[in-house]
Amino acid sequence: MRFSTTRAMQLLRLSTAPSEFLDHLSSAVDHILSLEPTISPESLATSLSNIVPHNPDLPNQILDIINLFWTDRSGDDASRLKALLQALIQENVLTIDVAIELLDKSILQDADIISNSQILATRSARINTGLLYKQQKFNLLREENEGYAKLSHEFNLALSELPKGGLIDEFEIAAKSDELLTVVNALIGYFELDPNRVFDNILDICSQNLLSHVRFVLHFLHRSPWAPSTLAASRPFSSLSVNEKRQCLELIRRDLVGYYKAEEYNNGGSKLAARLLGFKFRYYAASSEDDVKSQPSPEPLVFMTALLIKSGFVKLSDLYLYVHSEYRILLITKAGSC
Repeated sequence: MRFSTTRAMQLLRLSTAPSEFLDHLSSAVDHILSLEPTISPESLATSLSNIVPHNPDLPNQILDIINLFWTDRSGDDASRLKALLQALIQENVLTIDVAIELLDKSILQDADIISNSQILATRSARINTGLLYKQQKFNLLREENEGYAKLSHEFNLALSELPKGGLIDEFEIAAKSDELLTVVNALIGYFELDPNRVFDNILDICSQNLLSHVRFVLHFLHRSPWAPSTLAASRPFSSLSVNEKRQCLELIRRDLVGYYKAEEYNNGGSKLAARLLGFKFRYYAASSEDDVKSQPSPEPLVFMTALLIKSGFVKLSDLYLYVHSEYRILLITKAGSC
């Protein structure tokens, strides 16, 4: 029996006969190991090299067969399988990387593909542990505050160098924003800062400097790593007249749940920013120590959130569950007027 490339190609074209192709391949390997081989490892490898372009799964299939035949083999059989494996690699039917990935480590050592199976097992275990089980550790604020202190200092320093009142052109805003973003990324990498915590601190700083540097703040946030991939579609309140705004807001006030459901189906916006802003609103809405009064949310936070809603950075529907009822209409109003 000789391995027939023509017969193998016919079996490959028959979608109902994948098992027949594997039987044909296994039979060819079995004849290599017989007492009187009718096919050489080199000729089988040459034939298989013509089939690889038509069957991308062939390397996996032949390695499974080799794994199966190598069990309890020794002497001449093992040397023939070794010759077959080396011929397959030489004919580019297999790559060494695929062989290392799918073959047993003892087979790789017997076939002289690796020098020591124990070393490979140890290195594989270390790599898998590092990829799958090693927990990423960040520099938390409560553990080490040097990185966060430098972050606040650099951010406030950059804002202090900007002229107040928006008297700055777009080119300078872009240059300053890119420069500050480079510094922020460098601090995150050097001090191993938690990126989400960094964004939370940046939102606090931006809200306190919003009135004097609103254009810079928006430019920085929308070009930061935390910017949403798609902006949320906002309702064009700014294009409405005063009376139309009042009518629209009155309709929203009467049916806030309906407005929320309509907004919920809109795509875009940063879920992370919505959660961080929502937690800030919840903090100020929480009861004080005497469980009687609640702290009112500061105006900078309200204006900051409204501006981010208007610019599409966040969606009101993502904030809905976090924000107290009286702030929902307030945010819509501010988003339309700011």
